Amino acid sequence: MSNSSNNSTVHTTGTVISYAGTSVNAIPLIGRFWMYLISNCASFICSIFVLYHLLFNKNLRWGLNNHAFIVGLIINLFVLVLDVPLYLYYLYHGIVWIQVPLICQLWRYIDAASYTVLPKLVAWASFERHILIFNERRLLRLKNRILFHYIPIGAIASYHILLYMIINLFLPCQNRFVYTQSYCGYSSCAYQTAYTIYELFTNGVLSSVCIAFFSITLIVRVVYRRYRVRGQVDWRKHRKLTIQLLFVASIFYIFYFPLVILGVWRYITGITNFGSQYYVYGSFFSFYVNFLFPFGCVGTIPQLKTKIKKILLCWKIKSTAVAPRIVKKQQSPTGQKPVTANTTL
Repeated sequence: MSNSSNNSTVHTTGTVISYAGTSVNAIPLIGRFWMYLISNCASFICSIFVLYHLLFNKNLRWGLNNHAFIVGLIINLFVLVLDVPLYLYYLYHGIVWIQVPLICQLWRYIDAASYTVLPKLVAWASFERHILIFNERRLLRLKNRILFHYIPIGAIASYHILLYMIINLFLPCQNRFVYTQSYCGYSSCAYQTAYTIYELFTNGVLSSVCIAFFSITLIVRVVYRRYRVRGQVDWRKHRKLTIQLLFVASIFYIFYFPLVILGVWRYITGITNFGSQYYVYGSFFSFYVNFLFPFGCVGTIPQLKTKIKKILLCWKIKSTAVAPRIVKKQQSPTGQKPVTANTTL
């Protein structure tokens, strides 16, 4: 995942990858590679585990609080399967694996679309939690569920998928592909226009403000209602819905918000090299939004500990052949024929 609105030039010299005059030499190349590889494998396994339960468990599948996360997990899965492996190859070899312009554009498209869709979905989930907890009756009618639940989630996902498809695949640009740079050095010519400012503030700033505002106010409202209305609300359910959201929102607090704040500060002050070293490391660790997102969603699964224990037990149990026991014959004291037990299985 990279910040599309603040694309930095990436240069490769031997085993050193540098961004806009700075480098990430403090983390060895092999260390960076294994960090991404291990994180990606763990995230992929967790994604399959969570999606399996959310899609095949009827109660979870129909739960309105899970729908935004289901869409986010499916989109994030494309990043784990397509985006990250291509980046891992580049990171290890210092050159792009499939040197075809269309592949480079698709690579950038997946990265850019996921980078904007996930924060928007989490922002909407943060707002929708207020409705699900405090105004749940409004969504009992099918008409209201369509207007205030299904349409917003579908609009957020489809808008960004189509927008970045046009920007990265169909917008006529004179591009020069450099296969010794990540994403082939490709950046749509749309970022040479005022669209960069639009993306920064509508995607970065708006998403950050919504996630922060709605998640914090949700905590305040839930706690306030807990102490004001004692015994008349399902506190356990409200607490669970709030904690589920906070797990996911905390990922964006750590890995997403700082880069957005830095981008806004650069735009306001005009100092484009301000915080360059932090931007390098922030961009590198921004992939952990994708890596950790499934782990944030795992809290939506009930009886999680029991399910994990069952999986671990299945791994430990191995089919083993039981050898037959041999019982030695012993002479009966009365001279009778000894009785031998048939223990062969």
